[in-house]
Formats: sequence, C-alpha cells, structure tokens
Amino acid sequence: MTVTHPFHPYSGQRAVCVGKRANRAGRRLLLRFDDGRICPIPPQWTDLAAPDVELAMGGGRALCRITDLLELTLLVSRLALIERKADPIPCKENSAATVKRITPQSPWGLR
Repeated sequence: MTVTHPFHPYSGQRAVCVGKRANRAGRRLLLRFDDGRICPIPPQWTDLAAPDVELAMGGGRALCRITDLLELTLLVSRLALIERKADPIPCKENSAATVKRITPQSPWGLR
C-alpha cells in the first residue's frame, strides 16, 4: 500500500503491512518501508481507504478538512491553558529584605 497523507515523511512511498493494532487513538496499520523501519499509520492515511470527499472536491488544493481544523483549534486551546497554568507565581519585590525585616532578631545579634 502507499502512504497518501501529504505531511507524512513517507508520503508517496509504498510499504508492506506487517500487522494491525488498535488503541485509544484508533486503528493503526504497521507498515514496513524499504529502509526497514516499521511505522504505525492510520488506515485513512493510505490508499487502502477511499479518498476523502472534502479533499477530493478541493481538487488537490485542500490539505485538510474542516474537522481537522476544528481539532487543531481544540488542541491549541488546551496547550495554551496548560502553559498558563505552568507560569510561575511572581516573587514579591525585594523578598530578602521582607524576610529580614519580619524575622525576629536575637538580642545577642548574629555572629
């Protein structure tokens, strides 16, 4: 079979299917390429699946479908939310001076 996804590194190359598997991400074909590498690839990224109607109607001009763009929007939103949560809490101004001021001092002084 041939990889048809335009952004896959093996796009346009033929491979041999050596197995199948399924996980949370969906079904995957295990394809072995001429260089010996075995890659899990969704069946819809190969010529095994019927051409996508939206992409076919675009006459080769459309690189992705509207559902792909919506999924990308959700992913970017989630990543932005994670990044905002990961920002460190800003320190107070001159925190060392504040600690020194509020720390009880020994009557004998520090030596």
